[in-house]
Amino acid sequence: MKIRKLFIPFMFLSVISSAQVGVNTTSPTAMFHVFGTTIIGSSGGTTPLLSQDFNSAYTIVNSNNGMSGCTFPRTNGWERTTTGNTDTICTSCTGGWLWINSEQTGCGQNATMRIDFTSPPTTTIITISFDYRFNTSFSSGSFRAFLFNNTTNTQVGSNFVGVLNADADTSFSGTATVVAGNSYSIRFEYSATNRIGASVDNILVTETSLPTTGAYSFRLEDGTQANGGILTSDVDGNGFWANPTGGSGGGTDNQTLSISGNNLSISNGNTVTIPSSGGSSYTFTNGLTNTSGTVRLGGTLSQATTINLDDRDFTFTSSTTALFPGEIIYTGTNRNIMKTNFDNNYINFGNADASVDADDGGTFSDTGSASYTKDFVAGFYNGSSGGTAIATGSIEYIVDGTNELFYEGSGFSPLTNGGSTLGTSGRRWSTVYATNGTINTSDINLKVKIRPLNYGLKEILKLETISYNWKENKIGKTTIPQNLKENKIGFSAQQLKIIIPDVVQEYSWVPADEEGNFKYIKNETLGVYYSDIIPVTVKAIQEQQVQIEELKMEIKLLKEAVEMLTKK
Repeated sequence: MKIRKLFIPFMFLSVISSAQVGVNTTSPTAMFHVFGTTIIGSSGGTTPLLSQDFNSAYTIVNSNNGMSGCTFPRTNGWERTTTGNTDTICTSCTGGWLWINSEQTGCGQNATMRIDFTSPPTTTIITISFDYRFNTSFSSGSFRAFLFNNTTNTQVGSNFVGVLNADADTSFSGTATVVAGNSYSIRFEYSATNRIGASVDNILVTETSLPTTGAYSFRLEDGTQANGGILTSDVDGNGFWANPTGGSGGGTDNQTLSISGNNLSISNGNTVTIPSSGGSSYTFTNGLTNTSGTVRLGGTLSQATTINLDDRDFTFTSSTTALFPGEIIYTGTNRNIMKTNFDNNYINFGNADASVDADDGGTFSDTGSASYTKDFVAGFYNGSSGGTAIATGSIEYIVDGTNELFYEGSGFSPLTNGGSTLGTSGRRWSTVYATNGTINTSDINLKVKIRPLNYGLKEILKLETISYNWKENKIGKTTIPQNLKENKIGFSAQQLKIIIPDVVQEYSWVPADEEGNFKYIKNETLGVYYSDIIPVTVKAIQEQQVQIEELKMEIKLLKEAVEMLTKK
């Protein structure tokens, strides 16, 4: 085989006698072989290096973790949340965000959260923005945000945010100088005790890149070239550029799928014949009916039927009430639910004619002063005369009376020991009856920092006892008239706060969310631990008894002195 070579500046052309031509290659493998590396050009512009709103699952990397004195269930370090705490949610925190919580007396958190760039910078200037909140409520601590070079393991420049002992709910936006090609991360450091916490969301890091020129291995300019064009030919094999069929330069091609009889066809394509079932009639059973060629769900179930929904929702929807009357009725033997209503997103068990409770849609505020709208989702009703019972276990049940609720069981206890209260400062029980009184836990094995009581007779003598009536005295919706109000006796909580402050409750732990977190707030009114006054009165009696014994001794000595004088 005889080979001839023709050399051209910046390119070499190899021609083999068997009519194989190579461009930029000495070993062509086809009749016309172009060899090279194509680099697509770029128009430049804004490029994201990190964009994270935490609305989906996110793996958090914490460093320098340390948590101490936190007895409530909480995460050590930063965590992703969709609820968080109302005292730490930043104004722009939506969907999901990151937060850290040390809301408890003596609870300390020390953690640095690392958010890595998804792409290294290609320029030297980047733009950074994020939303955050840092809530300081009790003692000192700190929160800061900064840029970190993972490649050199050093902080870049000064802190983006450096907040000490101040409640900040705002956003940051700025620029930073970086090294192209290095790996970077944004880090958020939180170190505090006895605080509420911090939150971070909507982190965005971008750079502005310059346009780049591409390098291409093949180029054909014949006057027909266009953006998104394809290389095609006519019937004689003449090549040229053209738009895709049905498109306009965007590379789209619309096709139509149609069926006629047993033939399935694609426009500008082939036809597939669908095998016949052997007849034109079909049989539908077990809940399916065929009406004028339309198959619907709505027939008689003729066999045991299971609908497996897996992890999907099973939803009935209708634009008219005629298609779905708002009620599913189960009848027959050994069927537990007799009637169920679906009106207004409300399910009622029992009497299907019962209306939604009149309080549905009303508003109320919880013990944390958060406002909510009542939206009933389930009801149990069997007539307005009372007697509706709800079974909760083997022998326990709750019964509806005349504006009363009765409980039948051997005990009524909180789920966790010491984890719940009965009433609050703003929602007090009117009267509590008990056959054998109340029992307060007083086991010495559960106590620490045991020391003698400092209160006693001096404090008791300062107390002012009072008789009074309550300003607002109601039983249910009935207001008791002034002439029928009971006279009460007791103390002034304001005076007790000055003399014996340990028996006055001014702050309470109330639920912060439905994840088991609590917050410490000031009560609407002052409360008194009346049973805690008993040790003070006992101490006063003991001190007074000492005085009595001393007086008795002085009287005895005086009597003896008088007797000696009378004998002289």
